[in-house]
Amino acid sequence: MSDAAGEATQEVEAALSHAGVRARQITRVSPLRKRDGRRGAYRVDTDDGRTIKARQVDTCEEARRLLGLRDGLDEAFAPAFGRHGCVLLEAWIEGRRLTPADSEARAAEGGRLLGRLHGRPRDVGEAATCETARWREQAMADLRVLEEAGTLTPAEVSVLGAAIARRDPGRARAVLIHQDFTAENMVIDRDERLWVIDNEQLDVGPAGFDLGRTLDRWPMSDGAWERFCLAYDDGGRGELATLGFWRIVVSAMGARLRLQRIPWRLDPVIETLRRLAIVEGR
Repeated sequence: MSDAAGEATQEVEAALSHAGVRARQITRVSPLRKRDGRRGAYRVDTDDGRTIKARQVDTCEEARRLLGLRDGLDEAFAPAFGRHGCVLLEAWIEGRRLTPADSEARAAEGGRLLGRLHGRPRDVGEAATCETARWREQAMADLRVLEEAGTLTPAEVSVLGAAIARRDPGRARAVLIHQDFTAENMVIDRDERLWVIDNEQLDVGPAGFDLGRTLDRWPMSDGAWERFCLAYDDGGRGELATLGFWRIVVSAMGARLRLQRIPWRLDPVIETLRRLAIVEGR
């Protein structure tokens, strides 16, 4: 295996061997964190002409949990079919990245996909809702960091903090959330089918948080967002009613993370928070 492995780690090689996969070529396609970290995704071209993806995460427990969360998902979420150690084996989806025009045209389809993910039945006995207090408290802490850094004014932080307290629903529906549901993580295959190809952040959490993350990270026109929401909320689940709360939560978190990690990308999300402050302050 080592001659074909190229950049593959020993864990990836072991997972392929365990699955009986003979690799002709292994190519690292996505360092999910820093280049020298454990996480990464690999394209595996096999001796028998197939192509699969090997995704390495930090721990065996994380890989085991991710495989369980992905069991039974809509096929559009690039199925995972095996695990060994800290490596998941997934379908490789050949396709083209979405253009801005594709994002506009596929908005409703994206909304339906996220709606189906959030509507997936969960095991009996699992909590149907979760408290939102920790999200509110984290948002307030994030806003204070932004104020101390001088990126938001005290007046803006005051308005946004009051809006968070006023809009907090108290409890939210606990669902399977994607946390990175954006056009960047989708491709369109040669049959024009839409696929979600990066699903390593799946977890259980508030549906509204996931919607807010999508609004924050998937640039689309107001009309496209409206189509997305109409398709998402076809079942009348009501998450859209709390989106004002989650937009501030998500934007504050995103701004704080960018300030700490990638400050050169901070300006757009700060502008979003300022616009929200203007709206909330009326």
